[in-house]
Amino acid sequence: MVDRIASVPTLCFALFLLLLSSSQGHAEESDGRQLVFVNPDVSATTNIHFNKYYCSECHLAADDGQYPRLRFDNYTQTCRCHNYTPETYTHPVGISLPPEKRKKIPADFPLKNGKITCATCHVMSLQCQADNSVKKFNRSFLRVNPRPSRTAICFRCHNEARYRMMDPHNQIDQDGSIREEKCLYCHKRLPDVNRATLDPRQGLEELVAPIGKLDVLCYRCHFKQVKLHPINANHLRKPPPRILKNIRRSERKLGIIMPLDAQGKITCVTCHNPHERGVIQQGKAGAGGAGEAGRLRVSKNGDKICLACHRNN
Repeated sequence: MVDRIASVPTLCFALFLLLLSSSQGHAEESDGRQLVFVNPDVSATTNIHFNKYYCSECHLAADDGQYPRLRFDNYTQTCRCHNYTPETYTHPVGISLPPEKRKKIPADFPLKNGKITCATCHVMSLQCQADNSVKKFNRSFLRVNPRPSRTAICFRCHNEARYRMMDPHNQIDQDGSIREEKCLYCHKRLPDVNRATLDPRQGLEELVAPIGKLDVLCYRCHFKQVKLHPINANHLRKPPPRILKNIRRSERKLGIIMPLDAQGKITCVTCHNPHERGVIQQGKAGAGGAGEAGRLRVSKNGDKICLACHRNN
């Protein structure tokens, strides 16, 4: 979340990797970047948190065997497994705050050179404590315990009343005009609703210009899912050829779109249409599901949305 929806930052951060010794482990991200690790058995999928054997991944050992210093000066490097950039995390980092906004940041939420970093909201040292309750109830070692409410930390800096009333899906005003500021919650610029389809085959970045990963944009608000929701069943991946064929066949048969992300992966908007009815002209494939219950692109009745991908024939 940011205070001014119409100016969501879209900064890009390069992940500069240090050339360490030849005993380091390596892993490659999906975008081709190589991540460097100290321990050869560590990869981007290894959970190094709350584990004393992996201190050296983030810290440099002192003469007394303690680990007081971070290995990297840049939190983007320290948190390299998470690929924390504005495009991939629920809150942008590396933002230079104006003086009036800086005054609203609590004293116990540290900035670096006046900028938000990972450590602004996360207390890294909580992983080093012997108190197991931290690992159980605050696995992300946030500065505000998320057990009562995950959003409690947000309202230490942001106005709670304002954000509880803000709905980015409320995109049409009383006069029937599109609320452009709502569009800019997810888009770098106002898309051309007559051309943009959210379909990578039509040029996702050029026509739609999302400010980041589509699923992460949804996580900003929709972070709780029922147990049987497909997102909990490893759906956010490239569909195999058979499933992709079913998706394209359903699109043609039902007159809808089931867009994939820029990497060709299933994402939240594959099944859900985030737009209010009227943003996209009725009759266009991209209008399917807009304003419907659950915003599903196929009728919510029964398992029709599932059968759009998982057909028996």
